[in-house]
Amino acid sequence: MPTRAPRRCTAAGCGEDSEFDGRCARHRHPTRRGKAQPRPSSHAQGYDRAWRVISERARAEEPWCATGCGAPSEHVDHIDGDKTNNVRSNLQALCRPCHSRKTVLHDGGFGNERTPRW
Repeated sequence: MPTRAPRRCTAAGCGEDSEFDGRCARHRHPTRRGKAQPRPSSHAQGYDRAWRVISERARAEEPWCATGCGAPSEHVDHIDGDKTNNVRSNLQALCRPCHSRKTVLHDGGFGNERTPRW
């Protein structure tokens, strides 16, 4: 029975045959190499009932994103990146896109280096 010709890896400059979803074993996404580890629950990450009360209060005080983008606030962010520092002056209400952007840029998201706080 005929089979299709092997396809090349879609990673730039790689000439290997692809094995998984268009990528060779060397360029395959890290979470797909083995069984992906499930993300711990918010409670396991240290966000408990007390945090939910603090978060709801902060979002009630700041109904709009602190960046000024004009979107309603959905998340509460720790400005210094320390999730145990729940002092109100360390919290800011952000919309989901702004919180994701801040996490990637400053809090070490996607393997980036953590940056010093302002």
